[in-house]
Amino acid sequence: MKILIIDPQFITRTGLIHLLTAQPGSIAIYEATDMKIARDYLESGEHFDLIFTELELPDCDHRYVANTLRQLAPKSHVILFTWKDSSGDVQAALFQGAQSYLCKNSSGEEVKLAIHGLLQNKPYLPDSTSMANQKTSEAERKLSPRQREIMQLLAQGLSNKEIASILGITEGTIRVHLSAIFKAIKVSNRTEATLWYLLRQG
Repeated sequence: MKILIIDPQFITRTGLIHLLTAQPGSIAIYEATDMKIARDYLESGEHFDLIFTELELPDCDHRYVANTLRQLAPKSHVILFTWKDSSGDVQAALFQGAQSYLCKNSSGEEVKLAIHGLLQNKPYLPDSTSMANQKTSEAERKLSPRQREIMQLLAQGLSNKEIASILGITEGTIRVHLSAIFKAIKVSNRTEATLWYLLRQG
């Protein structure tokens, strides 16, 4: 398994490496202090199974970190390993392609548990994360009952054709609803919409 750690702090990288290498299995770890070095690795053709990244990097605005990594490494599992605990910032990064979030002020046991799962490619989101517990939002209230039905079916991985068949409406109507849903919840595609929905199911 290949892992890339993107973090400007030497101590943080060293601590994470210690936890990762304490786990069984063969692990190759690469380090980057900023996005430029990470980009060099990713554009060289190296494939990384896991990418741990801080959102606060010296050469990349936190709003674009996850999106940049998604473009450079679309098949990698991106983990937000950051001090940032703003649910808005973290949620935006998850919508952009990050799959897991682990706050640096988590307890040692929580970090170990998360890493154990991540090395098995299991996404990790802490139960205490406010965005996971947030059941209702202004965006959700904008969705009609029909649109909520579509979101539920979308989250099950069904195609537009399958959703249309279940609801007894046309694929064209589904596309219209999805366009309205994406606009209401501020996402750009089905994957982001599915993640948005699942995060709110606690």
